[in-house]
Amino acid sequence: MDVTPSYAFDNFSDADRRAELARLQRQAGAMLDLELGILRELGLAQDSDVAEIGCGPGFLTGALAQVAANGSAVGVDASRELLDAARTVVAPQHPNLRFQHGLAEATGLPDAGCSFVYNRLLYQHLRDPLAALREARRITRPGGLVCVMDVDDGWLSLHPRVEAFERLTALAQAAQVRNGGDRFIGRKLPALMAEAGLSAVSVRVAAVSSLDLGLDAFLDITTRFKAIQIGTPEALALLREIDVAVKSAAQPPFGIVGVFCVVGRV
Repeated sequence: MDVTPSYAFDNFSDADRRAELARLQRQAGAMLDLELGILRELGLAQDSDVAEIGCGPGFLTGALAQVAANGSAVGVDASRELLDAARTVVAPQHPNLRFQHGLAEATGLPDAGCSFVYNRLLYQHLRDPLAALREARRITRPGGLVCVMDVDDGWLSLHPRVEAFERLTALAQAAQVRNGGDRFIGRKLPALMAEAGLSAVSVRVAAVSSLDLGLDAFLDITTRFKAIQIGTPEALALLREIDVAVKSAAQPPFGIVGVFCVVGRV
């Protein structure tokens, strides 16, 4: 089975890796309070044994370990370079936290070892999200929760319209499909969770806007990385057009995206 995701950090150039690490840290920080609030409401607790699959450099995993201070936390990622950063920067701050190499579809974690499994902005990149959900179910103990947080580009907009923004978004959607991903995964998660054998599936959609983050940060985490990841002259030209349009606008455009948080019980 080909499980190569549509996002591969280790394929970035050295300069782009440094920029992407900085972006991932900004992304984690921008949504941290919102995310942790939702996860606590769902059942993340001080005594949870939590796993974050697709943890990247571990910025959020460290926050999860802090919440689960009387339990344990493990971060799993396919990128050895990101894991090196996580072990160097994040792990020393949390004695209950460790990181290990693995895939969403084959984590290497033991059966039923977790009470809370979290997958953040990962499923949009997976060729086989159902296999990943079945793996998440395998590593979660009976009564535990599997939670997926991801986006759906049907809920992404900028007002007033910026044509270059829409063209770049469409270009990124097509590129992600070619690479095995899906920018419309949010709406599909409830059915996938049921198919994977999870029960009591529930959904909430949190609106994240440029009023919350500032327009520059909003564009940074929703748009700029797409142009860099695509890497074509067309994509980079569209990014420059967006920046020009935003800077020349009489009033800053308003951006908003819907973040899906879908949870199921084992």
